[in-house]
Amino acid sequence: MTVQGMDTPTPYTESEEANRPLSDELPQGEPRTQSPEDEDEEQSLFEGWEEDFLNTPWLRRNWLFMVFVIICGLVSIAWPYVYVLNLREVTSLEMKLRDIRYKSLFISAERIEYERIGNILDRVGEYHLPLVPATQPPYLLLDTGQYALPTPEK
Repeated sequence: MTVQGMDTPTPYTESEEANRPLSDELPQGEPRTQSPEDEDEEQSLFEGWEEDFLNTPWLRRNWLFMVFVIICGLVSIAWPYVYVLNLREVTSLEMKLRDIRYKSLFISAERIEYERIGNILDRVGEYHLPLVPATQPPYLLLDTGQYALPTPEK
């Protein structure tokens, strides 16, 4: 009987199965040693690292890629912090801008209130000032200089 493996057919006989010892019955001898070829490969791989890690051929070939990966890692670590700082700065500037807009709105409303001709004429009347409204724009109140500065009457 033949059992086919992945690559090549392997002959299989039942008599070999019956004669094969179990793993517990194997003789306990010296531990299996590696072949000399495996030892040479392993020694050459680790000897180079033990002697001078920076002069290994793999490292010399790929140093630019490793620097690129390190820089990308640092940028990916620092990016959220930079983003949060910029976001805080933009938010604080927006708040300041909103405050300035409200201040300018109130100031312009107060200024409009003070500049109304009706209010100005009322104030002139309160203080009994000898001012005459101008007939041409902008409306100017002219002091004729005939009277002393009066105090308001209430």
